[in-house]
Amino acid sequence: MRYPAEHKRQSSQRILREAGRLFRKQGYAATGVDAVMKSADLTAGAFYAHFRSKEELLAATLDAVFCNAGNDRPEPLNTLHGRDWVRAFVSFYVSAEHRDAVEKGCPMPALAADVARIGGQPREVFEHHLRRVLDNIAGHFDAQSPDRERAIATMSLCLGGLMLARAVNDGELSAEILHACRNTVIEQIVPGRQDDAVEQRPTSNN
Repeated sequence: MRYPAEHKRQSSQRILREAGRLFRKQGYAATGVDAVMKSADLTAGAFYAHFRSKEELLAATLDAVFCNAGNDRPEPLNTLHGRDWVRAFVSFYVSAEHRDAVEKGCPMPALAADVARIGGQPREVFEHHLRRVLDNIAGHFDAQSPDRERAIATMSLCLGGLMLARAVNDGELSAEILHACRNTVIEQIVPGRQDDAVEQRPTSNN
């Protein structure tokens, strides 16, 4: 039986939605295609009508999750600009709420290790969206001269802090990690001027 194109599109969206939730919650390796299809209320045999492989599904899922990430952000991030936006972003990203919302949160801390191992198309999609995130943050630091170094430092501390906070059992240690990373970004990286962050390098003898 042939289904109309709209039916296939809706089914693909359900698969991507459930794959995004399960991949983030359980990890890519621990989530089988059968589990994704069952969660999407579709038969396992229908998978290959939508995707050629699980790796292709991961790439498409990453793209969909990144594109829809703005829907789950706090309202202030839609109205703030400049360093006020960066402070609000960091406060949201490195928070207990984001830490606990693994299946709805940013895909980077949840899937970066999987993407690094798999490579290929998933890595290309991941890198494309990471660059967009960094460009956005850099532009908020300085619209006229985007500060990529400060943006990379900000995102790295946010990602690392969230990953470590999720990895430990001790709730107090987890909260301490979040607090330390959040405060380091807001108090040391965000307020400073660009020229304050320039690393002093040894003078060449050549």
